Amino acid sequence: MGFWHTGNIEHHEPTGLDFTYQPREVVYFCPACSERFDTLEVLRRHRFEAHSYTRPLMFVRGLELGATPLRVTRQLVPEDVQLDRALSATLNGKKVLPANLPELIAKVTNDRLTIVLSNEGASAQFELLVHIASEADLVGVEAAFLKLANARSLSIASIEGFIADCIGFETASAYGDGICHYLYGVLAKERAGDSSLPFEEYSKRYSRAADQLLGFERPLAQIIRALVAFHFNHFEDAQTLVPAGRLQHAAVLFAGLLEGWPWHHEPQAAQDEGSALVELLTDHETLRILRWTELGTSQLMAYANDIAAQTKREIPGFDRLKLQLMLAEAKAAQGDADGARQAARELRGNSRTTIWAEALLARLPDKESGK
Repeated sequence: MGFWHTGNIEHHEPTGLDFTYQPREVVYFCPACSERFDTLEVLRRHRFEAHSYTRPLMFVRGLELGATPLRVTRQLVPEDVQLDRALSATLNGKKVLPANLPELIAKVTNDRLTIVLSNEGASAQFELLVHIASEADLVGVEAAFLKLANARSLSIASIEGFIADCIGFETASAYGDGICHYLYGVLAKERAGDSSLPFEEYSKRYSRAADQLLGFERPLAQIIRALVAFHFNHFEDAQTLVPAGRLQHAAVLFAGLLEGWPWHHEPQAAQDEGSALVELLTDHETLRILRWTELGTSQLMAYANDIAAQTKREIPGFDRLKLQLMLAEAKAAQGDADGARQAARELRGNSRTTIWAEALLARLPDKESGK
């Protein structure tokens, strides 16, 4: 990982987790058609007008609940819970008035809630896993993580030490578990010598980390989730989870490429007050990619051979895709139209990269005329 494997610790000492995190404005997506809306009210109106559902609906903090249980780690207020098309309700098997349900849910700090909403024609069941973490326990987990970071060594033993240090922070156990899954995933991805985890295990650990940390609006949790999203090439998700800086810049760049925009022409020095934490948490392969995304077109050209060499290594396909995009852009900048054209055609059949490939081919000079 960044501080532990790149030799940059003398320049980027971990300084703490207290920098200000300011998430972007919430955007709401319709689960039925994926159309996006700026407000929950507009989304709800769209749902009722465009999708003739009769089943009751339940929203928590603007998120429509479905069959998957929703984990709640921050204290709710009644206004966070909204119901629609519900004439009757039960909470863990007990009948309650739908109007009273938001207040009853908001009082819960640690429980599994099963909610059944009904109307004249249909019913729906929802589940909430409520485990509210105390601020003291959250801070305790973060202090244990900084202790791990300051030791400058990521290993099975150091992660076990982190787990031991978190034992007393019971209400934040899910927070600590999510961090652990990510760290184990990094060990597997980097094929650490003392790790018994197979390489293929890393993706499962990354996914479990993102799931566990969902709902924790803490810089550490948000950056881990952003790194996981970036690794799996969910660039739009990654860029909304972190403040301005290297990771957000890279996510915006790749999202732009997939929409047909060219590589930026000038070097981009993307730094922010959370950069040290981002580098600390980033695995070696991703850190290399992040650094290359800051290069301007002329600088990227100089690294074409290095990028090509990385694509031939035994690395995850998610990382290889990013490298293939960069390599094609580097070849195009070099004037190697044939090389860029070949790279673009190799990715033309991928639904994620079709728009980028078509745009790159359109930018290249005509093969016959050379123009």
